[in-house]
Amino acid sequence: MRRRRNPWLTSLLLRPGFRFSVHTGVSRNRPPCRETYVRLAQPMMQERSIARDRLTSFGFDSPGALVAWTICLGTGIRLLLAASAIDLGYGEAYYIAASRHFALSYFDHPPLSYWIAWAAMKLTGSDAVLVVRAPFILLFIGTTWLMFRLTAFLFGETAGAFAALLLNISPLFTLSLGAWVQPDGPLILCVLAATYCIARLANGSDQRHPYLLWAQAGFWLGLALLSKYYAALVPVGVLIFASTSRDHRRWFREPGPYIACAIAILFFSPVLIWNWQNDWSSLVFQGERVVRESRGIGLRWLLDSVLGQAALIGPWIWIPMLLACAHFVREGRANSKSWLILCIACVPIGLFALVALWVPPHGHYHWPAPGYLMLFPLLAQLHVRKLEKGDILAKRWLFASTTAIFLIIGVIGIEAGTGWAHRLLGHTFRVDEHSRGLKWKELRTAMARRGLFDRTQLFVVTSNRAEIGKIDLELGKFLPVVCLCPDPRQAAFSWDSRKFAGWDALIIGTQEHIPDVQRNYGRHFRRIDALDDVDIHRAGRAALKLRVYYAQDYLGSYPLPSAMRAYRATKGE
Repeated sequence: MRRRRNPWLTSLLLRPGFRFSVHTGVSRNRPPCRETYVRLAQPMMQERSIARDRLTSFGFDSPGALVAWTICLGTGIRLLLAASAIDLGYGEAYYIAASRHFALSYFDHPPLSYWIAWAAMKLTGSDAVLVVRAPFILLFIGTTWLMFRLTAFLFGETAGAFAALLLNISPLFTLSLGAWVQPDGPLILCVLAATYCIARLANGSDQRHPYLLWAQAGFWLGLALLSKYYAALVPVGVLIFASTSRDHRRWFREPGPYIACAIAILFFSPVLIWNWQNDWSSLVFQGERVVRESRGIGLRWLLDSVLGQAALIGPWIWIPMLLACAHFVREGRANSKSWLILCIACVPIGLFALVALWVPPHGHYHWPAPGYLMLFPLLAQLHVRKLEKGDILAKRWLFASTTAIFLIIGVIGIEAGTGWAHRLLGHTFRVDEHSRGLKWKELRTAMARRGLFDRTQLFVVTSNRAEIGKIDLELGKFLPVVCLCPDPRQAAFSWDSRKFAGWDALIIGTQEHIPDVQRNYGRHFRRIDALDDVDIHRAGRAALKLRVYYAQDYLGSYPLPSAMRAYRATKGE
C-alpha cells in the first residue's frame, strides 16, 4: 500500500532556504510523530518570530505592511511636491522640450525617458508639471517593489522591507531619481529588474527554465540601455561575478547569457540606427567629453565627487552603506549572494571615481547612482543582523534617518515656495542656480498680452541650452523654440533653424546668457529692437529678470553645429 504524503511536512521541507539534518530521529518503518514535525519546524518558527519582533518594534506587523506604507507615503509626498511646490528644473525642462519631437533616439541620452514624457503629453494634451512627472513617480513605485523583492530573495523579507525603506529615505533616490523627468528613473527600475533575474539564476531558482530567465534579463537590460548608455556596466559586473565564482563560470559555455545580450542589443537598436543616421554624434559626444574636459590628474576633483555623492545620497546613509560594503567584502566569494551585488555595484562606483581623477565632476554626482542602488540590499541585511543582536544604535539610526528626509523635504518645499534661503544667502547663489525651480509663467502671460502668439512666421530664439527648456515650457505650444548657440545639443536636432529664414524672432534669455544681443545676433537679423523686460516672481517678489528682443527677418545664417552639418550633408541639404 502506497503511503500518503503529509502535505504539511512536504511544504515545510520544500520551503526555500530551509535546511535540516538527515539525523531527524524518524524511523524508516514508522511514520513521524507530531513532536518530530515540531522539531523540524522549530528553525522556521524561530526565524519568523525574530523577524516579527524586529518589525513590531517599528510598529509594523509584517514586511509587506512596511513596504506598503513606504510606497504609499513616499508616492503621496512626491505627487504633492510635483503638484504644488517644486517646478521643473533646467534639466527636466530641457528633456521635455526635446520630447515634443518624437525620434528614434536623442543626442544627450537614449530615448526611453523622452518617449515616456512624449506619451504623457500626447495622451493628456498637457505639459503641466504633474502630468509629465507622474509617470516617473509611478515608475519609482515599481523600483521600490523590486528593491523589496530582490533583497527578500537574497536575504529574507525583513531585509527586503528595510531596503525598500532605506531607498525611500535617500534624498537622491526619493526626491530626484524617483520623481523628476530624467533618464535615471527608468534606468534604476530596469537595472533592478535585470539584477533580480540574474540573482535568481545565480542562486539556483527556476533552473527548470533558465533560458526564460535569461531572456527576461535581456529584456530589462535592453530597456536599461534605452534609458542611459552606462547601463552597459551591468553586464560588466555580471562578467566579473561569473569570472570570479567557480560555480558560475559555466555561464560562459551556456547559451543563456548570449541570448540575453542578443535581446538587449535588439532593444538598443533604435539608438544605433539614430546614431548611424546622425554621424554617430551622440556616441562620439559621450566618448569625447571625458577626453575633451580632461585637465590632468586632480585629487581635488575626486574629493569633490566623493563628497557630492555623499551629500546627495545622504551622509547618514552613505557612510553606513560603505561600512556594509566593507563587511560583505570580507565575506568574499563564500557568500555568492552578496558577491553578485558587490560585483555589479563596484563597476559604476569605481569607474566614475577614476573618471573624477582627471575630469571635474561639474555637479554630476548622480552618475554612480546605479552602483549605490545595488548597495541598499547589503545595508539592509547588515541592519537586520544588528537588530538581531539587540543593537539599539541601529534602531535609533533608522529613526534619525527617516526624520532627516522629512526635514529635508520640508526645507526644500518652503524654499521653493518662499525663496527664504536665497534672500538670506543671496550672495552665495548664482543666477541660474536660483532660477532652476522658478515657474516662468509670467513669460507666457506677457507674450500673450502683446498678441505675439497670433503672428505668423514668428519663432523664439534662446541663447543657451540651459534656458531653452524653461522657455519652451511656456511658449513651445504656440511658437517654435530654437537655440542659436555654440552648444545646443538636442535643440539642434529638434528644429532646422534654416527653415525660419525670412521669419521674425523673439530673442529671450537672462542677462547672464545674453549680455550683448547685438554682438551675438546682430549680423543674423535685419534689425533687433529691445522690448520690455519680464520679471519672474517668487512669493510676490521679483526673483529673476528676462530680457526680450524682437528681431526682424532672420537671414538663416547662424552656423549649424558640426554634427548637424554632417547630418545635413548626408541628406544633400
